[in-house]
Amino acid sequence: MHTSVSHLDQTSVKALIDTHIRSYCGDRRLHAKKVGERYVLFWDTIETLLLAGGKRFRPYMTLLAYESYAPTANVTDILPAALAQELLHAAVLIHDDIIDRDTIRYGVKNIAGQYSDIYECYTNSVAKQEHLSLSAALLAGDILLSDAHRLVRAVNCPEERITQAAEILSMGIFEVIGGELLDSEAAILPVGVVKAERVARHKTASYSFVSPLTMGAALAGASIAERALLGELSENVGVGYQLRDDFLGIFGQQLNTGKSTSTDIIEGKRTFIIEQFDALATNAQKKRFYQLFHRIDVTDRDIEEARSLLIASGAKAAINARIDTLHSKANDIVTKLTISNEAKVRFRDLITQCLEREG
Repeated sequence: MHTSVSHLDQTSVKALIDTHIRSYCGDRRLHAKKVGERYVLFWDTIETLLLAGGKRFRPYMTLLAYESYAPTANVTDILPAALAQELLHAAVLIHDDIIDRDTIRYGVKNIAGQYSDIYECYTNSVAKQEHLSLSAALLAGDILLSDAHRLVRAVNCPEERITQAAEILSMGIFEVIGGELLDSEAAILPVGVVKAERVARHKTASYSFVSPLTMGAALAGASIAERALLGELSENVGVGYQLRDDFLGIFGQQLNTGKSTSTDIIEGKRTFIIEQFDALATNAQKKRFYQLFHRIDVTDRDIEEARSLLIASGAKAAINARIDTLHSKANDIVTKLTISNEAKVRFRDLITQCLEREG
């Protein structure tokens, strides 16, 4: 039975992908039994994390692009590729948590956090417990990357298209690793060496937007020229998405974002808005701002003053203007795509959702 995009909204895609995650993990557990019960436990922790949260946004984009370029096709033919995008996302988050030394994801314990509990009864050494927990998390991220490649090969499409999709996945991984490295090094390199938009392009846009949309189009048989347009569109949306995230990290509502709006100031994150502040602020504004920025002992009043300085300098207006520009560029590219008007509406809805979101 043909599954149309008109019936595959994000809610239904999430339910569909969640079902496939359970099936995928169940299959992996069966194979893991041949290795031993400890490996089965390993897959239990992976399934717990995979099902703990996530909007399944990347699988949705993969299916949307596929249906847009192959409107008479059955999207179930490429469900493994859609799941591959979610596994890639999970792997990136797992590795990102290792780098950031975080043990919580989606409000629950991530792989390292779960293994910290598992290993607690085996050793009294906190250092050994942490090392082994992070090692398990590293292995979990690695196997999900490997399985993402395996799943792309499992789609029901001509071999040439599968080869193209596999290359797109590989490039997404290549790009996000480069972006992660830049982001990590930004903490120690001189100010200005690592630009926030470059990090956003490689760390966020690459695997979260370019890979899902161009892969779906490639599997549908879209031309190279059409995929190039989608890549350009994805870069604009992906960078804008990250800039919006940076904006909400300071000016958002915690009730909507689910995270503190003071952390970026306290931790001294050099996001795009801070770059704009450095370019626009007066010397007096800079002097006062950097008395408040990157300090763990700031008060709520200090945070509000820092926000006021970002507004007064024009930095807040500058980041909003940049997001608006990216929004406009993305919409202009949609006009050029050779897809139905209905599909174009869905793409524009997607762009608006990403760049005007409140959480």
